[in-house]
Amino acid sequence: MKGFTRPNLLDAFTRICALADGQHGLFAIAQLRGEVADQVLAQLRDAEIVEPVIDGVLRVRAGATHPHQTLYATWLLAEAAPAWERSLTTLVVSHQTAAQLYGAGTASGSGIEFSGRARNTFSENVTVYPRSVPEEQCNVVEGLPVTGPARTLADLADGQGFDLSDLGRLARSFISQGWTTADELGAELTEQFADREPAYDGPAWLESALAAAARG
Repeated sequence: MKGFTRPNLLDAFTRICALADGQHGLFAIAQLRGEVADQVLAQLRDAEIVEPVIDGVLRVRAGATHPHQTLYATWLLAEAAPAWERSLTTLVVSHQTAAQLYGAGTASGSGIEFSGRARNTFSENVTVYPRSVPEEQCNVVEGLPVTGPARTLADLADGQGFDLSDLGRLARSFISQGWTTADELGAELTEQFADREPAYDGPAWLESALAAAARG
């Protein structure tokens, strides 16, 4: 504790807890904006009060545990603003990672995928597609912004290695879990496929995909 007084350590931990409380017990070091010295963080780690989740993100051990902790920690790294101050559309979980977050189907990508933009750089296993996602095409799942079912299906149908039966199984999972309905999903898919050549009819495409999934 040399060089630090107990009030300073307690003040630092109070600041950390205030941040982590709104972020499922996690905080990115960059979010502290120089308010907490590295030596204090090292002391808290040595005392096993906080623990690393990924490089640059720590967890208060008495705090909550996010069900997708690595994903949430990676999203926290994107910028310094607290989670509750961030725009829903700046960086959105997408593609196979979105399917995994929804618990839909058997998508099993090894990396993490987002759409949007990030102020900070990520490790090589993170892909950011520089494409905007309108707010009406986003949901919030476990505190994370994620592309809606129609946008997720359209993204995965765009050269991602999924065949029609794969996409049908994902669609069936979205519907059975109550994330959407067949009517809603079909209409939204028409909008998602509007820019394609030729454009797809959403309800007809969905019917074909569900039929392909049923055939196995």
